[in-house]
Amino acid sequence: MEVQSTEAVAESPSAIWRRIEGALGELGGGIVEAEVQKCFRASSGHVYLDLSDGEAVVKCVIWKANAARIADLPAEGQLIQARYTKIRTYAKNGSISLDVNAIRAAGEGELLRRVRETLTQLIAEGLTDTERKPPLPRFPRRVGLVTGRGSDAEADVVRALRDRFPPTRIAVAYSLVQGVHAVPELIDALARLDGEPEVDVIVLARGGGSVEDLLPFSDERLCRAIAALRTPVVTSIGHTKQRPNCDHVASAAAEVPARAAERVVPSATELAERIDRRADELMGITAGVLVALCARIDRSAMRPAGQAALLARLRRVDLAGQRVVHAQSTTIAPPSLRITHCAAALQRAFGLLPRPTTLDVPRERLALATAGVRHATATRTATVEATLNLIRARDWRERGFALVRRADGSLITSIADVAPGQALAILLKGGTIDAVSNATHPDEQESAQ
Repeated sequence: MEVQSTEAVAESPSAIWRRIEGALGELGGGIVEAEVQKCFRASSGHVYLDLSDGEAVVKCVIWKANAARIADLPAEGQLIQARYTKIRTYAKNGSISLDVNAIRAAGEGELLRRVRETLTQLIAEGLTDTERKPPLPRFPRRVGLVTGRGSDAEADVVRALRDRFPPTRIAVAYSLVQGVHAVPELIDALARLDGEPEVDVIVLARGGGSVEDLLPFSDERLCRAIAALRTPVVTSIGHTKQRPNCDHVASAAAEVPARAAERVVPSATELAERIDRRADELMGITAGVLVALCARIDRSAMRPAGQAALLARLRRVDLAGQRVVHAQSTTIAPPSLRITHCAAALQRAFGLLPRPTTLDVPRERLALATAGVRHATATRTATVEATLNLIRARDWRERGFALVRRADGSLITSIADVAPGQALAILLKGGTIDAVSNATHPDEQESAQ
């Protein structure tokens, strides 16, 4: 490809790197603070480090003379401060590095100050407000878990969930939980579970550690990602007095991973106890209804619905007694049969009432009530039969009544049928009197009518 010419003089890569080296040399030394991404001591005695803040990486070299004074090298993921004297360039591979002559662990006080600054910013933006946080479900369909692969936190949370509510379904998304790459991986794992349709709550869990180890969980990027999720998050960063910032933006926080289960799933034991209490309440209500029904049955046993009609019938029988004295041969259905039918109807009615299957007391009361009905029915039957016995064909004589007949045997029913000197036959208890009518005396009241 043809390049337009310019008035500037062309330079070689070496010349460019010499200019870069000169410009960097003017910057002088300083102190860099970052997490250790890689650190090793070479056979030459030099120590090589890669330091990162999660967005950029800078290589460092501690030459043998200074490295000999370092007994313990920093671990990967540890936050350190490195003092460098110059920025060195390597033209052959196009890289730069820092000449470091001393390192030290970053102080917890400084780390905590930064954590507090981040929390202040989150509070000012309202990301910690309770009204903004999505509520926790009572019965999640599935519980998401973000944690380190094979970690104690994973085992603690899963065991606690199974112990508290055995049917719990769990979806796990693994992530780094410390170091410079932890924050991006944590955010990605949360996003994956947030996209699962049946995951109703997410547990973010990690075991204990130093302020430095737990620094990713106070990172502003992670806190903003949690606040943006649709799914509620329960954080459980254990064994630390200084609560990480993610606890403040999450829907709930547990002190240790094992306690996270108490936040996200119900207790199977407590549910069973609640069901038992509710069953007892329902049994009590049912027993009360049965007692009320038994009371109604008791009242009905004393005053059955058919008894009033039976008494009215008995009164009509009494009033008609004189009219049926001559109907000895008349066939009538015995009232005892009718009373038996009434008792059978009452028995069928009792059979339609709800009968308890497990309550012995209501059953006994129903049996007593039925026995009462049967006793009352038997007593009434005896009464009706006694009454009918009084009005049977010849019972009128026992009650002091008399029949008056003409000589031809026809029955005299009115004084108008009797003439003076007429022969009469008067039928009384014990026999018949032959008489002759001397005179008749009509009743004045009937004559006036």
